Amino acid sequence: MPRVRTNALTDDLYQRLSGADIESFAALAIVVATVDAEGWPHPAMLSYYEVAAVDRQNVRLAIYTDSRTCANMRERGKTTLIVVDENLACYVRGVVREIVPAMTSAPFNAMLHLGIDEVLFDEPPPDLEPGAFVTSGITYRPRTGQPLAQARAVLAELQRGPQQ
Repeated sequence: MPRVRTNALTDDLYQRLSGADIESFAALAIVVATVDAEGWPHPAMLSYYEVAAVDRQNVRLAIYTDSRTCANMRERGKTTLIVVDENLACYVRGVVREIVPAMTSAPFNAMLHLGIDEVLFDEPPPDLEPGAFVTSGITYRPRTGQPLAQARAVLAELQRGPQQ
């Protein structure tokens, strides 16, 4: 049950998604949810290297340009980021639009802009579920070597925005 609703990223969520402390989140995944042409939810996963909060109202995303996720974003213009970690479950909803179809650092990624409409923090009601909380996020094996260098380049490009 969503307990807290805001229309912008909180300070903690902004710091988490800004990329400033990427090492702390390098092994965590973020779920991105879109809606497909048949109206079904379409989940996909992003790393923290593919998400960069520009400010508390705007986030840039790197999405495989030829993926169903990217097509859903282009066609329907909405998405939800699902951020889960210890003591944290939140949903960042908003309107999404393509900035560039191919990023310089990773031409297989499109850069998209997410304008935040709503942030919901999901917490169990303490009177109904005392002591219940999320114990971890979705993790994966972090990149090393050249894949890590490319991931860092993608994040840096998201942080600075498209080159004019």
